[in-house]
This record gives sequence, C-alpha cells and structure tokens, in this order.
Amino acid sequence: MSLRPFFPQFRNWIPIALLSLATQPLWAAVSISLSGSAENTSNALEKYRNNAISANISLALGDHLLVGLTHRRSFEHKDGLKRSEGAKADEYVYFPFKDYGESTTNSLDLTIIPYNGLISPFVFGGVASRQFHNEIIFLDNKIRSSQTLFPIPNYGFGTVIQLGMGFQLKITQTYTPGVQTILDENGEEANRLVKDSYTQVWIGYKI
Repeated sequence: MSLRPFFPQFRNWIPIALLSLATQPLWAAVSISLSGSAENTSNALEKYRNNAISANISLALGDHLLVGLTHRRSFEHKDGLKRSEGAKADEYVYFPFKDYGESTTNSLDLTIIPYNGLISPFVFGGVASRQFHNEIIFLDNKIRSSQTLFPIPNYGFGTVIQLGMGFQLKITQTYTPGVQTILDENGEEANRLVKDSYTQVWIGYKI
C-alpha cells in the first residue's frame, strides 16, 4: 500500500522550518491542552457508547512557531440486536451482536501562527502514527482485526482565543489518512486509504 499520494511535499517544508527555528528568539513557552467526550445513545434495537480523549503539549519558539506532540484515542462500543426477515411473511428473526473499536493517533506537528492577538489563526503539518483495533461478535463468531499506519501526514488549521488568566480556547480541524475495507470486483476484501477529518474544541493553559 503506497502512502506517497498523501504526503503534501513535506520535504520542501524542512529547510523552511529549520531556518525559522534558527531565527527565533532564545525563549520558549509551554502550552498544555486536554479535551474529552463521552456519548451514550440508543437507536431502535441498538446501543452506542463512544468515548474520546486528546492531549497536546506544545513548545512555542518565538511568537509564530510551535512544535507539538498530540495523543488522541477514541473508543466505540455497539451492541444490541440485528433484525432480519424470517421464512414467513411479517416474521422477523433477531441476532445479538457486539462491535468494539479503538483507534489511537500520535503526531508530531509544526505549527505556524501568522498573527498573534486575542484571536490567533494557525496552520500546522507533521507526521503521525495510527493504530486501529476492532472486534465483532456475531452469530457466535468472533472476528478481530488490527491495522497500523506509519508514517502518514497530519495537517490542518485552527484558531486560538485568549480567555485570560493563562487559559485558551483552541479550535482545530485536522486531516489524517485512515483505512477503509471494501470488496473488490472479485468479492474479496481490500484496504484503501481515505482522508479522515477530526474537529476539536480544546480548553488549554499556557505556562
């Protein structure tokens, strides 16, 4: 599986990033951000439980450049009954199922802030590693699958709003490649890369 089409010319960014680092003042600030979510919903015969957590630590080198590490993990749990038509008209058969999913993303990113103020827009890009784990239990069958993507690009944009007393509101839109399993023309499973998107609202504190 080739990942080359997903790299937006990172090699051209390296000399620019090194030049920016060399010309920054010799001081730095550290920012720490945390975010999380939890969801419990029911739909017809099924129940869903989704949880996600993210943590980011960034080192500011001057006013317009940051280097940061981000860890993001999400969990999905579905269970309930699948309904199918029976042998007779208006007759249904119910099959219990469970579906567990977990994904983990770790990324190293370079962020450029063209303007600093009460509202500061930014763009970022870097490299990431993603791990996927899934387990399905259906009709007494248990199917497990795992997938790792590394290295892959991680990029996006966002804005930071200063709230006072060192606290910040951070809104981020991130794009990272993911994996989708499809059936090919021969009816066999095949993996292909897709572009996943992720929107976050962070509350952070600047040290």
